[in-house]
Amino acid sequence: MATNAANFVPAAGIQEAIPIWKKIDWSEEVEQGIYKDWGAYYSRRDREDKAMYYYDKALELAPEDFVTLSKRSMSKRKTAKVESALSDSRAAKDMSKNMNKESAFINLEVCEGIYQHNELENAKAALHENTQIFKGNKIQAFVERLIVVDENLKDTCGDGLSPFFLENEKHIYEIKKILDEKMMVDNRPLWKILKEQGKCDVLSIPDIEEEILSPLEIARRKRAFEIFNQIYIDKSWIDVLFLKSLKSNKNLLMDEFKESKDILTKLTTSEYEIVMKFLKMNHVRCPLYANRYQQYPNKEALKKFQEAYLYRVQYQTRRTMLAALRTIRILRAKSDVNRLLNVVESVMGDYVVVKTHRVMPWKFEFIAEVYNTVALTLSEQYTVPNNFKVTKDNALLTLLRHQMDTVKDFPKFKFGDRSTHQEPDLTDPNMLRSRRMISRLEMRMRFAKYSIEKCYLLYQIANIHLKSNRGDECSFAAHKAIEECNKCNSLLWSFLSHILIIRANAALHKFSRTKACLISALSLAEKLNSPRLFSFIDTCMACNKAEYQNKKSSFQINASRRESKLSTVSLQRASKSSMISRGELTRPHSLSSLVME
Repeated sequence: MATNAANFVPAAGIQEAIPIWKKIDWSEEVEQGIYKDWGAYYSRRDREDKAMYYYDKALELAPEDFVTLSKRSMSKRKTAKVESALSDSRAAKDMSKNMNKESAFINLEVCEGIYQHNELENAKAALHENTQIFKGNKIQAFVERLIVVDENLKDTCGDGLSPFFLENEKHIYEIKKILDEKMMVDNRPLWKILKEQGKCDVLSIPDIEEEILSPLEIARRKRAFEIFNQIYIDKSWIDVLFLKSLKSNKNLLMDEFKESKDILTKLTTSEYEIVMKFLKMNHVRCPLYANRYQQYPNKEALKKFQEAYLYRVQYQTRRTMLAALRTIRILRAKSDVNRLLNVVESVMGDYVVVKTHRVMPWKFEFIAEVYNTVALTLSEQYTVPNNFKVTKDNALLTLLRHQMDTVKDFPKFKFGDRSTHQEPDLTDPNMLRSRRMISRLEMRMRFAKYSIEKCYLLYQIANIHLKSNRGDECSFAAHKAIEECNKCNSLLWSFLSHILIIRANAALHKFSRTKACLISALSLAEKLNSPRLFSFIDTCMACNKAEYQNKKSSFQINASRRESKLSTVSLQRASKSSMISRGELTRPHSLSSLVME
């Protein structure tokens, strides 16, 4: 009785408003017809989500309505839900067959589902089977679809397939091997599999290795993606790129909008997946190699076109490289080091890394020319200024062009003035910028082939650490740069790396380490046969020696003052004890009196 009474207890809160048409006591057949009509209405206007919703409502009232089920499969096919659409159409076919109401429309829907599932052979077999079942005008739709499927099979397995296999035979076997390994199911325990592979078999959750792509591979995939879209959707390919960018657009998916962010993320992701599924269907029906063969059936014409395109790219690349060299030399003549480093980073980090030796046969010569020019520009700023005094404060750091630490003036907090508020999660933009730059340079280090390029990258990493007052990291990166300099026999980059170590040690007032590094830099200046650098290092050694002497003399003065204080205190205690022994002063009898005295 208690359970029956609980069922009649009204729910708490305000219930959802009931529509007017629901207040009328419709029969289930009429209500199902309403839902079907609404589903058809929204389907005609390409609002398939709404259409599927109302088709689901209609099927709840009449689960054996195979017509509604086939219409729902059509809506699912339009939204690229291929597997679910095929299962609905097959279920509708079985229902109609059991009721002896077999329909050509429903069977054609099954064939369409198989065709969109990229099973061209099975679709052809199903269409042939239906031409034997039905007669008269009902066969016409199956015959027209058979023509389309036959043309797709000609494109995929036609004359364009054999040249593609001959060009990519090696890659095809490698990909097949990878796919076979993925298809294999190993039911052994995970620790046995890892032990056999020579990996750690102790971790219960194995580490997932992140795939790190080179800049050249990233550029190749990006270009292949653009070509793929341009071939299959022509001028609308830019819309696909825009939709892809929306998936990670911070202006659209803002963290502040907590409710709409999840909805928009789901919407952009689902729409992009729908577009890509349809593009893959088009690719299966007419692959890229068939498209190329249709455009250039003559091999000689294709080869001629490829050579002409290669020559155009080589010529444009040569012109771009000469312009970049001209800009670098002009900036060196102006001694504009900061702009020079920015130009070199943009040219070498964004343009040259995506060029192959086929497009740029002179790649190594260009890299060596650019980095040697940068090294010469950096070394030219190390000169002894006129009327320079070795004895002034921070003479060594001034000579090395090291920026002194400046005390930041923090604004005082004023109530009502938001510019003076200190946010708790405020981050330093300079620190974020340096971290991004270091990660970019480290990524380039992974794929750098030449030692002179590694010298430049390690020097830049060390310089960024030095600007952020991280002396140990700077010295570590500079030592690695010196090792790379020894491999490529680059004395100038080795000298510049020594200068960074000297600056890091001088900023921390490590005189002995600075002196040892200055001695090795002096030998490098002698090998470079540069009187300017030799005199610069000689002046640096004099500054380091003068600062060491000043520091030593200040320590001696402080030590003598400390000794004089100790000697006066000891004399006072000795005179006091002698007076007590002579009886001129009485010794205190308790600890409290001694403390008071």
